[in-house]
Amino acid sequence: MRRFIAILAVLGAGIGPALAYDAASQAIIDRFKPGKRLPLAELATLMLGAERWCYNQQDGECAWSDIYLWADESGAGYELSNPWSEAVDISLVDRGVFRDDRYFCEAGFDWIASVRAYSREDGLAIEGRDLHRLREDIAAMMQIEGANDCFDYLYSGHDAEAQTITLLQRQFVDGVHQATEDAQVTLHFDKHTADNLGWYQ
Repeated sequence: MRRFIAILAVLGAGIGPALAYDAASQAIIDRFKPGKRLPLAELATLMLGAERWCYNQQDGECAWSDIYLWADESGAGYELSNPWSEAVDISLVDRGVFRDDRYFCEAGFDWIASVRAYSREDGLAIEGRDLHRLREDIAAMMQIEGANDCFDYLYSGHDAEAQTITLLQRQFVDGVHQATEDAQVTLHFDKHTADNLGWYQ
């Protein structure tokens, strides 16, 4: 745990406007080779170091994306954004737990009340009764209790010019690898690029 906290402290000291990797993330680039699995301390470092995690990126759009809000030895919290329909994008705040110095696992956190929604046509917020009905629709389709999906992450490489790191996210259900659900994750360290990423459906 001391090593975990020390890595996060180094990362925190490097937070600020920059067009380069923070020192802790650069150390991971220097130390890891493609295909090597990330222990949780290094995973948390990248969670807090990157501006946005973009999943299965195509050009400037993501299938979904995460912005990590906090991480400690127990787990992490994040804002997830993705298209809900052809007309609506949603964002929500969820959290997961760390297990076995390997897995980031769903925690069964009830995130429905945190859902925000925006029109894909003009970006305007959806509020009031329309938002309430949307949250009800989402709740009806999601199983909050008994979440058992876990993920681990293999280092794939980096692009210094684009200021990105790529990982392979592997999904496990009840300990069994679900290879068809694996996703490539592009971690964006340049804030301008991260802020301008969109989502495709």
